Amino acid sequence: MQLLADELEQETFTSTLELLGDPQRYSGMALALGVTCGIATQLLLDGHLALSKPGVLAPYTKEICDPIRALVEKEGVKMVEQIA
Repeated sequence: MQLLADELEQETFTSTLELLGDPQRYSGMALALGVTCGIATQLLLDGHLALSKPGVLAPYTKEICDPIRALVEKEGVKMVEQIA
C-alpha cells in the first residue's frame, strides 16, 4: 500500500545550544565542552552502570545521554528543543 504525501505527517526536531560565556571567566565553548567532559569523567569514575562497558563508548544511547544531560543542565548548559 502506497501512502500519499498528504497522508504522511512529518515532524522536524531542532535542538539549539543557547549558551553565553562570561568575559571574566570562561567562553561558552569552554563551558559546553569542559562541563560535559568533566561530568562524563565523574560518572565513569563513580562506576555509573551505563559507562561500565569496556571499550570506546559513543554517547548516542539514552542510557549514556540522559544522566549526562541531566547533570549538564544543572550546570546551566542546556538545549532549546522545538518540534515543527
